[in-house]
Amino acid sequence: MKVLLDALQIQNQSGTGRYTAALLEMLPQVSDNMNLLSVVPEAYMNERDAANDSLGMITHHSRGPLSGARFRNRGIAKVAQKENADIVHFPATVGRQRSWGTGVKSKVVLTVHDLSFLREPGWFKRDRALYYRKTIKRSVRYADHLIADSEATASDLVAMLDVDPELISVTPLGVDSHFVPASENEIDRVKADYGLPNEFFLYVGTLEPRKNLVRVIQAFDAIADQTDFDLVLAGREGWKVGPILNAARKSPHTSRIHFPGFVADEDLVPLLSSGSVFVWPSLWEGFGLPPLEAMACGVPVLTSNTSSLPEVVGTTALTVDPLDGDAIAGGMLKLASDATLRELLMHKGIHRARQFTWKRTAEMTLVAYRRALGEI
Repeated sequence: MKVLLDALQIQNQSGTGRYTAALLEMLPQVSDNMNLLSVVPEAYMNERDAANDSLGMITHHSRGPLSGARFRNRGIAKVAQKENADIVHFPATVGRQRSWGTGVKSKVVLTVHDLSFLREPGWFKRDRALYYRKTIKRSVRYADHLIADSEATASDLVAMLDVDPELISVTPLGVDSHFVPASENEIDRVKADYGLPNEFFLYVGTLEPRKNLVRVIQAFDAIADQTDFDLVLAGREGWKVGPILNAARKSPHTSRIHFPGFVADEDLVPLLSSGSVFVWPSLWEGFGLPPLEAMACGVPVLTSNTSSLPEVVGTTALTVDPLDGDAIAGGMLKLASDATLRELLMHKGIHRARQFTWKRTAEMTLVAYRRALGEI
């Protein structure tokens, strides 16, 4: 089987970039007869140290923001035809937008991570929401098979885009193997480097509307006098960050709300490990990898009881209605005041996270490829 992977997202710091990188690494390990080719950005190829690491990689030189879109519509079809690829896989929700003609025999597989831009466009920049809303229908139309991160996303594909359920393979994401509880020395280092308090509720991710952080701050305000835990909101500032920062500034406990900013990759595991409770009551997620990564690092998790999140955490986290500020506050206080519960969720969470590996993701992706080819 010859697979051509659109890996132009591989340097993206978001979940799609990590997913693409994981497929590039793991797919050859789960199949003895797979010939994996990938299209990567020129900058990524320039970073490769060993020539052997670059085998099967085809460089695409970006000439502006529309370059990737044009390539998905035209350029990748030429590569697929030249290489006689059996599968072309688009791993980042957007695929080709038109027919490639009779000369290209490749089957197209498209991974759709979520449809939140259809559910609530206001969670995104206007141009980004418009772009995804415009491209998703054609991307789905011209795909032979779809991969969804979760049953929640698969259900959205059926309900919102009228996709035949038989054309969808639900394939959960994985947790990198280095997500394990950090040493005390590493935790102490990160706390010192980022100026963090001793005990705290922790959020890690982009500061944006979908993550429900205004309610998190309001929930913290409601319980701050009943706990010694501070609140740490770590990550880069995203779209519509203003209300989040304003809520923190106006809080009567503003000195106990910390914004350490973007977290370097090498600091992510010790930062997650340093949190007393991981708080992630997101309004909607196609999968929700950060809570699982926090669980892998031995941190009890509070998250939402909606979208894909119950699928991800199972019974190993405390789940609440993300629209109910009192429920968020109550869950935070419960975890802060009950050390026995935190210990229980810590052990259960580590076990749960071990079930989600990138090898398993790659194996299930291989099954999706075979379904696209009509082999099963």
